[in-house]
Amino acid sequence: MKLPYRLGDSFALPLGDGATADATIEACDHHVVDIAVAGLRLRVNDRALVLHRWKAKRNVSPSTTRSGVYPERSRGTRDDDAITEQRIGPAHAERIVATHLGVANLEMPPLYVRAGEWPREFLPDSRYVRIAEPGLTLDPRELARQYPQLAVLDCSRIALTSLEFPPTLRALRLARITTPVDLRAFAALPLRTLALEHLREARGIDALMHWATLEQLEMLGFWQLELNEAMPLVQLPRLMRAEIDIGGRRKNVELNRRATWAYPWPFELAARLFVQ
Repeated sequence: MKLPYRLGDSFALPLGDGATADATIEACDHHVVDIAVAGLRLRVNDRALVLHRWKAKRNVSPSTTRSGVYPERSRGTRDDDAITEQRIGPAHAERIVATHLGVANLEMPPLYVRAGEWPREFLPDSRYVRIAEPGLTLDPRELARQYPQLAVLDCSRIALTSLEFPPTLRALRLARITTPVDLRAFAALPLRTLALEHLREARGIDALMHWATLEQLEMLGFWQLELNEAMPLVQLPRLMRAEIDIGGRRKNVELNRRATWAYPWPFELAARLFVQ
């Protein structure tokens, strides 16, 4: 397979806040690239380049600084000291550089909430509730009454009797929900982070195209979507981090070509932004 990059190419590495850092490919070896970025050298899997998430540019100087782009910054260490010897994934590389440049502290441990027996495991002042009990049936309207400060909700492998989620939510994850999920039912929520993963039945997908508050979006297993149905997501005004899987490498690559998204931050890590 002909690779869409070569030694010496430069590209803009997205940082997750809408800005980028200029990076240069310094070495290539069997789907692994060594990149120089922001005074760091990282050994990274080339998946982001192959899928056109990181778009290689020929003969572009990596030292250019412009509005919305972070310049290189030295930490007072030699390049040999800064290189990662272990190969890392592109999403991890973005988080390392974003942390190094002060975008956010993304190397701290994720905020993890154990999925205990609901509702006895969570206090009334809980801001993060995680429910993962196969066979459980939940009415989200109960959550607004029980947790008036709820900001983050993570539900997986359960059934929902309604889609009236608390208006205080800022981050929502729905994974392998066993009942139909109609996005139009909660499209008015001011969500900043939304993760939809392998839903049994998803309806009203077009509601996503008008969700102006979204900064991070994960859609996994949406193979029923055609490219033209997903393309309006590129125009969402505040969307900076996204993983959209609409099935088939060709469709995903075409979507990536038109987008400038960073990889999503892990949901448990992004949750820290709303509960600290």
